[in-house]
Amino acid sequence: MPRREDIEKAEFLEIISRYRQGKSTPEEEAFLDAYYEAHDIHENILEQMSPAEQHQLKTEMHQEIRHELIQQNIVKRNFQRMKVMAAAAAVILICSVTLYFYHNGSKEKSVMLSQAPAHQQNDILPGVDKAILTLSDGTTVKLEDKHDEALMYEMINKPGRLANTYNSVSTPRGTQYHLTLSDGSEVWLNSGSSISFPTAFEKGPRRVETTGEVYFEVAKKHQPFVVVTGNQEVEVLGTHFNINAYEDEDDVRTTLLEGSVKVSGQDRKARFLVPGQQSVLSASGLFKTITTADTEGAVAWKNGYFKFDRQDLQAIMRQVSRWYDVEISYSGNIPTDEYVGKIKRSENVSGVLRILKLSKINFRVQGKKIIVEN
Repeated sequence: MPRREDIEKAEFLEIISRYRQGKSTPEEEAFLDAYYEAHDIHENILEQMSPAEQHQLKTEMHQEIRHELIQQNIVKRNFQRMKVMAAAAAVILICSVTLYFYHNGSKEKSVMLSQAPAHQQNDILPGVDKAILTLSDGTTVKLEDKHDEALMYEMINKPGRLANTYNSVSTPRGTQYHLTLSDGSEVWLNSGSSISFPTAFEKGPRRVETTGEVYFEVAKKHQPFVVVTGNQEVEVLGTHFNINAYEDEDDVRTTLLEGSVKVSGQDRKARFLVPGQQSVLSASGLFKTITTADTEGAVAWKNGYFKFDRQDLQAIMRQVSRWYDVEISYSGNIPTDEYVGKIKRSENVSGVLRILKLSKINFRVQGKKIIVEN
C-alpha cells in the first residue's frame, strides 16, 4: 500500500504538471507562487537546523495541516482536499517553514510558521516578561521577572497594610506576566491586561477583577473563586480557563479548558460551561452564545504563539499592536481576507510581517507605527 506521503507528493507534482501545461487553476497558481517565494525566503534556515529539528518541524507542520483538514471537514471533497494536501506535500518535500494557500475557493488564506526569517536592523522587538505592581496606597513597584514575586508579597504583606485592601498587577503593552496568588492560584496576564486582588483571601468568595486577557489555573478550595470583568462574572471552584475582554474587541470570550465555570452577564442569569466550550458576551454584558472553542487558539498567547482561526487582518493586527506596542494604521482599502495560521510571538515584528506579506499585503514601518498598505 502506498504511503500517504507518496500520495501527497504525487498530488503536488500533478499541480506542477498542470501549471507547466497551462491548465492550473488560479488557486493552484497562487499556491505555487507562494510556495516558491517561501522557499526563497527560507532557503538557508534548514541548513542551520539539526536533523532532529528538521524532523520535528516536519512533524509539527504535518499535524497542523491534518488538523485543518479535519476542522474544515474537507477530507472527502477532492478538489479542496487536493489543495490542502498539496501544501502538506510542500512540507514533505522541503520542510518549508511557511505555507500559503486558498481553501474552498474563498478568500481564506493560511499562514503557518515554525521559524521566521532573519531579523532586520532597527527592528521592533517582541514583548517581555514585565509588570507593574500597584499597592492599595498607590505605591508602584516594577516587576521584572518571576523572582520579583517574593518582592511583590513582601510589599503587599508589609506591616500596617489592611487585609481587606486590593492591590493590582498590570502589564503595559509589549509585556506579559505570570504570578501566583496567595491561595495558590496561578495567573497569566497577556499584554495590556491587569488583575486586582486582595492582600489575602479571607472567608467568603475569592474575588478578583481583571481587564484585557487573563488565563487562570485556579487552586481548588471550598470558597468559590470569582472573576469580575466589566459586566461579566465568572465563578469557579478549581479550573483552567481564559478570559479575553480587551476594550478594543467587540466581545468578551471565556474559554474553559478544564473543570467547570458559571458565567453570568448583565442579566445575572448563570450559564454553565463544560471543557471545550466558550461563552460570548457583548462588551456591555449581553449574552450572545456558547460555542465549541478552539482551546489551543484561546491560550496560544500563553504558550508563545499567535494562532489565527479564520481571523481578519484587523483582528490579527490588534494582537500585533498589543504585543509589540506599536500603532497600526491603514492606507487604502482594509483587506477582508480571513487567515488561518500560527506564528511564534518570540519573533521580531519583521518576522511576523514578512510572513503576512506572503498574502500580498504590504507593510511599512515608521518608528513604532506599522502602516498596512493595500
